[in-house]
Amino acid sequence: MKLLLPFLLCATAFAQPTSNQTFEAADVQTSKSTASDLSFLANHRIEARGVTMLRLISTAYSIPVRQITGGPSWIDTDTFDITAKAPGAATQIAMRNMLQNLLAERFHLVAKNEEKPMPAFVLTVVKKGMMKAAAPNSEPGCKRDFEEGVLALACRNMTMSSLAETLPQMAPGYFSLPTVNKTGLEGGFDIQLSWKGRQQISGPSDPASLFNVIEKTLGVKAEQQTAPTPVVTVVSVDRTPTPNPAGTTDIIGKPPTTFDVVNIKLSRPDEKEDFRLVNGLIEAKAVRLREMLAFAYNVEDDWVRGSEKMIDNERYDILAKTAPTEAEDVIRVMVVAALEDRFKLKVHREMQPMAVYGLTVSKSKLKEADPAGRSTCTRIPETGAVSLRCTNYTMEQFAKRIRNEAGGYFEHPVVDLTGLKGAYDFTVSWAPKQRIFGNGPRVEGGGGDSVVPVASDRPVGLTIFEAVDRQLGLKLATVKHPMQVVVVDHIERPTEN
Repeated sequence: MKLLLPFLLCATAFAQPTSNQTFEAADVQTSKSTASDLSFLANHRIEARGVTMLRLISTAYSIPVRQITGGPSWIDTDTFDITAKAPGAATQIAMRNMLQNLLAERFHLVAKNEEKPMPAFVLTVVKKGMMKAAAPNSEPGCKRDFEEGVLALACRNMTMSSLAETLPQMAPGYFSLPTVNKTGLEGGFDIQLSWKGRQQISGPSDPASLFNVIEKTLGVKAEQQTAPTPVVTVVSVDRTPTPNPAGTTDIIGKPPTTFDVVNIKLSRPDEKEDFRLVNGLIEAKAVRLREMLAFAYNVEDDWVRGSEKMIDNERYDILAKTAPTEAEDVIRVMVVAALEDRFKLKVHREMQPMAVYGLTVSKSKLKEADPAGRSTCTRIPETGAVSLRCTNYTMEQFAKRIRNEAGGYFEHPVVDLTGLKGAYDFTVSWAPKQRIFGNGPRVEGGGGDSVVPVASDRPVGLTIFEAVDRQLGLKLATVKHPMQVVVVDHIERPTEN
């Protein structure tokens, strides 16, 4: 699978807010969304759902989050929803300036451009003459390829400065820091690189390591050093946005509550199950009603109760269409409306004991955090492993995050049952599930479920359950815990299209 990628400029000189560049209207709210998405849409709108202030600043100033310093502790944890409408002729650059102005106006953000010494990867030449000069006036561009565990990057007419900007985007597992060009090489080059992901290589000397591939192929070495790096420093920012001006909703419009088109029919017996949601279009094939209800109410599949025979045994093809700009949370509301209309659905919510992974304390090794520090949790790639480095982080925040970070290990949500109310600094490192167990049975974490045996000859590394136990003094085990479920009170076969 190949993708043409334009160069994304994580600029070394950042645009400053321009007073005459403002949105026509902007709806700004503290978020209640469980999703996280930010898009520049084709109809001159910005849609952000569940986005942190850190990410908003990163987008507005076109700079990676790791090059944003300062700011209050909540800057990477509190989330916001923004819908903003720009004038019809606005470019993306203009819309970023508008977003800077919006943050300054509604959150009283004060930020400044600086250059600070920071850990960085520095590119230097160790062997000259290994790269091919690009043809004069050839169009710059890159194609990224991934096949059978090997990643590839083929670029035309790329300068070394552009390569330094591109590497953290293309290979964040290796280039997890700002990357600085110190090669002294001028002009554009045609570059081809093929490597394996950092979790798949055997060690630093593995020839498939991207660091080794760059040195062997380009004659360029990437070394971690301290180097002057452009940063945006957050001087001050408010936690709560100012209220929306009167008339905002009239200009932006209220989100719709129903689909433009809904088509529902029983699936053929031989239909393969599939569910796609792209650009406001749901195309579902042979889906159970349980899955549609779980999506609509944003709960786990087994947290839908009642009418099991119908919601589990009957499968439907569903085609539903709305504007391509609608957010996922809005689409969930539309799915509920469609189910209520076509299936005469009635539900209520109640608490029931459900299987979860309970996070508890065995013998805590956590270090109390400085409450003035930024609350953040960063994924640190390592050879054959994954690390999560958290500062000023609560156990509730950690429980919500770890399921996504340790993909494959958890089939239930993680719930904080530690009783710890403070915030802590800690690092936890584990081996990806596939590295230990391959593509075998799903791993369960004690507490009543059977545990898949660990092979005696497995690669060096800990499961997430072992890592949390040994490194943090905590336990992750399956338990029954009261959770809010959706109970189906009434449902019928759908009315005709």
